[in-house]
Amino acid sequence: MALTTYLEKAVLDWIGGAATPTRPAGVWLGMATGTPNADGASELATNTMSRVTCTFAAANSPQGSMTNLNAMTLMANSSAATVFGFNIWDAATVGANRLAYGTLTATVSFRAGSGDQIAFAVGTLKVTLT
Repeated sequence: MALTTYLEKAVLDWIGGAATPTRPAGVWLGMATGTPNADGASELATNTMSRVTCTFAAANSPQGSMTNLNAMTLMANSSAATVFGFNIWDAATVGANRLAYGTLTATVSFRAGSGDQIAFAVGTLKVTLT
């Protein structure tokens, strides 16, 4: 998983003492129809799949990783889509700051109006800094 330019700057400002970034009140997980990268999220429209709240355990040491503490289920709404990756945001709404992104180990396809879903069990979404 990679950090976005927004979060990289916040971390560097914090390390260098130039600024103290405000900690997000929470984080949300959203799915991406393309492979997310530093330049774009490719996030599914909210009418297709809404973001879900994600909580993480404290980071492990020395591995430098953390995993989700809550089970998360993202349900397809009205449109068909194929999901390639995910984004982590600091709010559930449009206009939020994207914090990190990554790709799924396998793509997932949804049929329109099917009720298809992606589920993450506790401990299955692993965030690692490299």
